[in-house]
Amino acid sequence: MSKILFPVDPSEYTATGWRYILDIVKNHKPYVEGIAIIDVLDLVEQAVTYFPLPQGTEGHIKKEEELLADARRRAEEELIRFKERCKEVRIRCSAKIMEGRPDFIIEQKSNYSDLIVMGLRNFFHFETWKRPETSMKQILGHVTAPVLGVPEKYRKIKRVLVAYDQSAPSVRAVQQFVKIMDGNSYEIILLTKSDDENDAMEKLKDLEDYLAHHGHMSVTKKWISRSLRKTVEKDYLDQVDLVVCGQYSKRPVAEFFVGKFTQFLIDRNRTAIFVSQ
Repeated sequence: MSKILFPVDPSEYTATGWRYILDIVKNHKPYVEGIAIIDVLDLVEQAVTYFPLPQGTEGHIKKEEELLADARRRAEEELIRFKERCKEVRIRCSAKIMEGRPDFIIEQKSNYSDLIVMGLRNFFHFETWKRPETSMKQILGHVTAPVLGVPEKYRKIKRVLVAYDQSAPSVRAVQQFVKIMDGNSYEIILLTKSDDENDAMEKLKDLEDYLAHHGHMSVTKKWISRSLRKTVEKDYLDQVDLVVCGQYSKRPVAEFFVGKFTQFLIDRNRTAIFVSQ
């Protein structure tokens, strides 16, 4: 892995994302591109709440300029902090302020990145508005690089849950996970939902063998026929440090289809997730 894209904002999620990056760079020497994205449309929307259009046009424009100037100042401060962190641990990096829709910018930047590290919640309005965004929901399905979505609080990755449905995205998620997060020994749980236990366990055995070739020997296989989301929430979400999954599936498994399971993990915001397209 050569390059990590790291969208930053003035929240605890950025500080947590940095700690996950430090874990990754122990085994790689990537270049980290830090970008501070100012969500201009969000600022415009807030300005309207102060001065409704069209009556408040002049006041609206002035307020919009004030909010944008404040956001740029905060974004610059965050990038200075990011560059200082990189310098301390000798990580090659670049830092840039960008303005526009965060999902479009991250989608474009993903074409030239090996991994995206970002919060499960975002504050790309740079605290000019207290409401968090969930830009990760918007980018999934459009970015080409895998995404490591991080919660507000850091947990060192020791136990990993792989939600596996035999689809191409879930296979790619595992392949990219072992390449990017290599060099560490994890306790891995392979979980699949199927009506046919024998077929499911056979597929999980193939995946177990693949992981063994990459040095992961502590692997447990689990098959369920009941609700995937309920099982993960009840039995795993607070017991694992990372969930690996594909963004969507073309297989006829309702809870994997069109990213419903991934959306569930983002909404819960309780553990880090590694998602591939």
